[in-house]
Amino acid sequence: MKIGFDARMITHPGIGRYISSLLPELIKQSPEDEFVLFGERGQLSGFARESAVRIIEWTAPVYSPWEQFFNVICPRDIDLLHVPHFNIPLLFKKPMVVTIHDLIYLLFPGSITSGLGRRYAGFMISSAVKRSSGIISVSKHTRDDLVRFFGERWSDKIDIIHEAPHERFRRVEDKARIADVRCRYRLRDKIILYVGSIKPHKNVASLIKMYALLKNWGIPHQLVICGRWDKKEDHIKDSLSDSNVKYLGEVPSEDLAALYSMAGVLVHLSFYEGFGLTVLEAMQCGTPVVVSDTSSLPEIVGKAAYTVPPDDIVQAAEIVYNILMNVHLKEGMSELGIEHVRKFSWSRAAAETISVYKKVSTAGIYK
Repeated sequence: MKIGFDARMITHPGIGRYISSLLPELIKQSPEDEFVLFGERGQLSGFARESAVRIIEWTAPVYSPWEQFFNVICPRDIDLLHVPHFNIPLLFKKPMVVTIHDLIYLLFPGSITSGLGRRYAGFMISSAVKRSSGIISVSKHTRDDLVRFFGERWSDKIDIIHEAPHERFRRVEDKARIADVRCRYRLRDKIILYVGSIKPHKNVASLIKMYALLKNWGIPHQLVICGRWDKKEDHIKDSLSDSNVKYLGEVPSEDLAALYSMAGVLVHLSFYEGFGLTVLEAMQCGTPVVVSDTSSLPEIVGKAAYTVPPDDIVQAAEIVYNILMNVHLKEGMSELGIEHVRKFSWSRAAAETISVYKKVSTAGIYK
């Protein structure tokens, strides 16, 4: 097969991790297939040395009208196209697989400030569901959301394929590397960590309130927040002026592994997650994890983490305090998390994705 893959978002947080982790495994497991990658050539140069990979420059901005001119640059001999987000080319006439990570724009309309933007997102998600030949959902919860919004009619073409943490996320034992990261980011010896974008549905405001409660209880830890900032959360910026709270912005993966390894606990009180990849990254580094009991998070962490209602700050603080103060509890959670995360792998995700390709190419275009 000649498989097209829209890789324009490879540098984005979240979806970029999905693309950069999945693509190498797909290529590795499909030596008889050719992959045609669409995106910025410089960002995809690492794939250029693969004999079964062709790169076509395609830099149409994400969510722009220019995306719909895809057919102009798409070779006619493509057998199917994989779009790793809902922003599909509406005029593409061959079999198409789309990955839907979450329905945040439908469940939290306020995440898009523009009325036109909300209508566009709703139209495109609906079109992706109806026009695609196969849908990959990254969690059972997202699959259930899709069925709830669009009906059982489409359920037969939805496959649940879990993501996985990249192998680069392992416990860092090198003390010099840990010291370097601590020094460069000016961090204290003991930290509580959050990793993820700073958006309204991520509920970072409650995380900061929980931390204030912990400080009143006398913990010495610093709260470290990593991720891309959303202007809609500017109202919490005053909370970051506290010397005990450190916002680092987006952090390179090699530093992130060290931060996970330094952290006494990772706390993620999000109202909604389509998957929650950062919690598995933390677990793979041996970091205890506390997450909200909403959306896909209980599905992803299983029994290897504590779950709490996202707005119950007192309960979250009590659990975090116990983890930080109880060495045996902390070590037990670390071991449990490392064991749990072995259930997830990009090798398995790629094999299941290839099965979707084969099913779609055999069945043809969905009617």
